[in-house]
Amino acid sequence: MFGVLLHRAIRAYLYDPEIRQIATDHVLNLVKFEVLVAFLLAFLIFPLTLTLLVSRRCSKIAMWVSIAMAAYGIWLVVSGIVHEPLLGSNIIPALQCVGQAVAYGLLFTPSARRWMNREDEKEREASGARTHHFT
Repeated sequence: MFGVLLHRAIRAYLYDPEIRQIATDHVLNLVKFEVLVAFLLAFLIFPLTLTLLVSRRCSKIAMWVSIAMAAYGIWLVVSGIVHEPLLGSNIIPALQCVGQAVAYGLLFTPSARRWMNREDEKEREASGARTHHFT
């Protein structure tokens, strides 16, 4: 997921002329600065924060918000593919969608569900309590 976010940031800088102009302009006026901040929050920092909350805190709310955002992004890419042929610059977002779908699909494997429910920690605590009880 982090690779997809990094690639999204690089692609936005390289391919979006408005973002490139804002990023390379030495004197940013307030409107351009607000656009840049909104872009960073919406497309980079928020998904990165959600990913960290899922991976480090096992947050189910962050997981479902992230899945909803990814589903919307996948829907946008698929609708774009329907209207335009899958050539050139359209291939990269399609590959990103495949990567995201695989990453989010892995959240629903049995081992990931146990990890999200912290069942392994509960089993260790239960077995640790039993061994301490008898000693």
